[in-house]
Amino acid sequence: MKPNSVIVFLGQRYELCKAFGLFGKENLIYQSEFDHKVYKNSKYAKYYFEKLNSDIVFLSNPNLIDELDIEQYDNKIIILSEGDIYNQKESYYRTKYPNCKLVFLWMYGEVFSKSLLEHCKKSNLDLLISGSNQTGLTDIGIFDYKLNFKYFYYYIGYYYLTSLVSNLENKPYDRNQLPIFTYAKTAKDSTWRSDILNDLHSKFPNKIYSGISINDSYDLEFTKYKHFETINDYSYRNYNMIFETIDYRNNMEYFATEKTFKGLFFNNPFYLVAPTDMVNEISKDFFILNNEFENIDSFVGSEDLAEKFDYYKNMSKNNLSKLLEYIHDYSYTDYFKKLLNN
Repeated sequence: MKPNSVIVFLGQRYELCKAFGLFGKENLIYQSEFDHKVYKNSKYAKYYFEKLNSDIVFLSNPNLIDELDIEQYDNKIIILSEGDIYNQKESYYRTKYPNCKLVFLWMYGEVFSKSLLEHCKKSNLDLLISGSNQTGLTDIGIFDYKLNFKYFYYYIGYYYLTSLVSNLENKPYDRNQLPIFTYAKTAKDSTWRSDILNDLHSKFPNKIYSGISINDSYDLEFTKYKHFETINDYSYRNYNMIFETIDYRNNMEYFATEKTFKGLFFNNPFYLVAPTDMVNEISKDFFILNNEFENIDSFVGSEDLAEKFDYYKNMSKNNLSKLLEYIHDYSYTDYFKKLLNN
């Protein structure tokens, strides 16, 4: 039976990672021709989602929506891009497709700016869901700090690593390496990060290894490979200290990125340097070392890290299962169902 609904994602094809996260990759049936040459040159890719009896279309270029025949569908949802919001394209879509519903999803782990929020207010959206906080956002939409995890799970390829984690060797504390590992590249162009690290190195010598990777000699240049390489950095270090992207003093615009996602994914104990509100939210759902230490100095300066490693490792062991429980919770589907049925 021909679907009576369609959801069109405006933006590039990687937008499909949003749909995978919201609806479940395993729930979407690929309907386009599965041939690389065809896919590479095609204008769109199409999936079918049975629960909504809806086709889901991803365009190679947002402007190609004008070439799609979506009038055949009774119910239409258009997922706007950031450019659509700023260029005020919503009126164009509402005129061309009467009764269509307009949705905006912000799942990248980037700042949801005040300017973007103001444009969203003018757009009179039917649904706004964001994984990044902004003052006043909850007046017109939904803020879910974990939302970006659904996106990163697919975008950085960790969907394919899930079965690996349970087979990783449960290592003991390694006294041949420094107690704490953190990425030096996080501080390279960041004053607030470098200030914290320089202060910690001065107070607590030989406690923190600041490196590009666990083995800098094989650090790879291709971004996606770097995400896979961090299996070592998050699994075979003793402790991780993770610096989030947003300044730890900024509680107005905080968001979680792949950095925190990886810390949770590999079940290794880590201390999170991030805005207080974000740390508090994550502490409610997962175990992080911030729960155990008053501040970053008490963590880095602790003389009990080696002796209590097994305890902290055990406390962290359920982070991945809790993360996957959230990722595989597709309750956001209900919001789309209501839009299509109304």
